[in-house]
Amino acid sequence: MKNIKSYFAFLTVFALIFTSCSEDETGIDSPTEKATLSFEAIVADLAENSTNRQSTTGDIPECSDAAPSYVEVVLMQGSEYILGEDAPFRVDLAAGQVFTEDNAALELVPGNYTLEHFAVYDAQGNLTWIAPKGGNLAGFVDAPLPMNIELGAGVKKYVDVSVLCYDDRDVNQYGYQFFEFDTTKAFEFCFFANYCEPNGRHFPARYSVEISIDGKVIYDAEENINTVGVNGQGDNYADPSCFALPDLAKYADDDEYIDYTITLLDWDGVYDAPENQVITGSLSRNEIKANFDGDNNVDYEHLKFGCDGDNGSGDGDDDGTGDGDDDGTDDGDDDGSGDGDDNAVAEGCDTAYMVGDNRLNALGLYNGNNWGWGLILDEDSFDDEFYVGNGVWRFPFHAGAGQNDTSNGWEAGHIVITKNGSTLEVDFDLYEGVTLKESHIYVGSEWPESRAPGQFDLGTDTFTVGEGAQYIIVHAEVCGTDEN
Repeated sequence: MKNIKSYFAFLTVFALIFTSCSEDETGIDSPTEKATLSFEAIVADLAENSTNRQSTTGDIPECSDAAPSYVEVVLMQGSEYILGEDAPFRVDLAAGQVFTEDNAALELVPGNYTLEHFAVYDAQGNLTWIAPKGGNLAGFVDAPLPMNIELGAGVKKYVDVSVLCYDDRDVNQYGYQFFEFDTTKAFEFCFFANYCEPNGRHFPARYSVEISIDGKVIYDAEENINTVGVNGQGDNYADPSCFALPDLAKYADDDEYIDYTITLLDWDGVYDAPENQVITGSLSRNEIKANFDGDNNVDYEHLKFGCDGDNGSGDGDDDGTGDGDDDGTDDGDDDGSGDGDDNAVAEGCDTAYMVGDNRLNALGLYNGNNWGWGLILDEDSFDDEFYVGNGVWRFPFHAGAGQNDTSNGWEAGHIVITKNGSTLEVDFDLYEGVTLKESHIYVGSEWPESRAPGQFDLGTDTFTVGEGAQYIIVHAEVCGTDEN
């Protein structure tokens, strides 16, 4: 990489309140709630102060002599795009000046915003300055993006945004992906994986993810390994891995333009991964959208290493968080009630839960709108409806019951719970024509931490429990092979 003169640029963001005068000055009863952002560029030569930082990154970017012409920004409020959802939003600079022209789109109500993208261009459309948000050049600025901006009514707020000169190096050194300069509209997509040993014991998996487009790696495996750990109950858990995947208009809806490679990794103290356990696949826009569950939730792509004869290939049929039928609303049906009026088995596969006395979405176990039940089993208050006797309970097991409404789906059978002293067993008693594709069982002294069913899987159906109430969740994917 060439050694060149070093410059740094600082961009100052001005928050101007249009009508911030007092009531006496304007004769208006109350101030308007609108505020306006204006961008002004101030360039400073900081080469003499860059020696220490330069030693950690090699050389630093070369500045262009071209005059800045406009800026492009992406501004968000929470998860909502305010500016730049489909492409970064352009704001022109005033002629011969270093501040932006007035723009109606920058009239904003007071509140908290996040600046996610900030770049400066010359009149020919060449990128000249950029605010880093990661990569090995982020250390050259005190506050890389994303940057929080709080706009208050009646207040003129000035926010400095540090920018670096941009040369012809890869944008990922500034913490950006290449597609962010063609489009900022992206899909969130998440992976979760299980690993099954040959003896049948299965675990949440530790794995790396590499994603590429047309052979160009946009997420590197060495930098994208999911988080694993041990929760407060001493159980192993693994987090999903989520990525922003670009919605590139040049590809048709069914073109599989995004390629992924998932590699199973060792998990110290939990399991030793066999060699060459790799799952590969490709995704199209339609396949990505198929994992959307309403406007505010994305289901996981659930992959399995060595499970059910998979031998390292993921079928992607199960999202690990629900079947997508649920919108999270309460239909008013009583919890824990299985109607039992129609035990017809449906064809196809569905997510199923043991009916319980607590809705999982009401417990906050899911970030999105997924359905399902949890059960509190207390021997001191036997449930006459489901208690068989001699420490045995039989609970309805419902599939496809979106919104926790059992009339939406079908009854796949029963879950039989047997407690003998400190041993608690969970068994599946399925109706004829129903097969069990996979299962996830949780038993503990309190509800699990907030995570999807595949993550609270403890890899067993027999548990050692203490005295007092037991918190139980039984989730599975079941398939009906017979309409009757």
